[in-house]
Amino acid sequence: MTSIGPKPLFDHLDEVASLAAQPRFGLVLDYDGTLSEFVVDSGEAVLHPTAAQVLPSLIRKLPLIALVSGRGARNLVDRVGLDGILYVGNHGAEYVSDGEYRVVDGADRAREQIVAALDHMAPVAEEDGLFWEDKGFSVTIHTRNAIDLDRTERKLQAALQTAPEMDTLDVFWGNLILEIRGRTGLHKGHAVQTIARDHSLESLIFIGDDTTDIDGMRAAREFQDNGLIEAAGIAVIHDGTPQGLIDLADFSVNSVSEVGQFLLWLDEASSHSR
Repeated sequence: MTSIGPKPLFDHLDEVASLAAQPRFGLVLDYDGTLSEFVVDSGEAVLHPTAAQVLPSLIRKLPLIALVSGRGARNLVDRVGLDGILYVGNHGAEYVSDGEYRVVDGADRAREQIVAALDHMAPVAEEDGLFWEDKGFSVTIHTRNAIDLDRTERKLQAALQTAPEMDTLDVFWGNLILEIRGRTGLHKGHAVQTIARDHSLESLIFIGDDTTDIDGMRAAREFQDNGLIEAAGIAVIHDGTPQGLIDLADFSVNSVSEVGQFLLWLDEASSHSR
């Protein structure tokens, strides 16, 4: 399903129907900006009502639903609150399945460097009224409250230049966030590959919207190109969606609400195909 630029999903639902009909199909989704609207305080991000309505039915019908997020896995569980979903947090560093929590080997090896970077960046964030999350395996500084966003981002960028041991860390600028995490090789693409392997998937759909979703979208594209499994990527396009994600996506929707509408369609289609 390769194409030049993503096609509008709702004009091409027949092209994804065959993926969802496979006996070992996996639906892999981001959370913030995909299943939840962006909010000023990330602690108030809630599951979109349509997704909350339809996910319990999809859990019963689909072989696998996985949420892959930059949030901590337990935070993700608290946000969604549904059994029967595979929760993957910190971009693939931690998993919760059937209530069992596990950390991927080596995920915490950059912890000291992450703490040092946060200690260095915190005064800049405090000065500009920003808030941050220390998620153990990564740190996210939220810039939504910045009065002058350009000025704040320049200050943060300058602080990054002098932070200790940054050559051991990866830095990502997303939609109103700055994220710092260990250079462990763990990212959403690695998570998508792991999920596909561990669950012997025959087909997969990945949905995301932001910078850290590019790796997941790339994994879906590589599955297609290598002929390993049937796969498609869906980009949620809104202000801040990176061009790199759009370029890799097969299909597009224009809002979190449209993701919900797709899930409703998928629920109905799965009723007829299984």
